[in-house]
Amino acid sequence: MSVAAGSLAHMASARTVKRIDVDAALLDQTRQAMHPAADAPDAEVVERALRLYVGRRALEASQAISELTEEQAIELAEGELHAMRRDRRRAA
Repeated sequence: MSVAAGSLAHMASARTVKRIDVDAALLDQTRQAMHPAADAPDAEVVERALRLYVGRRALEASQAISELTEEQAIELAEGELHAMRRDRRRAA
């Protein structure tokens, strides 16, 4: 199955389109795993899956070089979440 890169609203309008062959069964399996994207065009399913993969690799790379313990990372994340919620309440 040939898939062309589609245009997504949040992406820049000037893009290079690449055509790829994707196994139909793999594309269907990916579509099913991405429930909200079940009705999305093939190109969007492929792009979302690739973004997820690239994002996960970036997360793994950053975790590999982090000097924080798991507990410190959780504490930092909770602090940032509380700060974000405080800012949101103040803005409302």
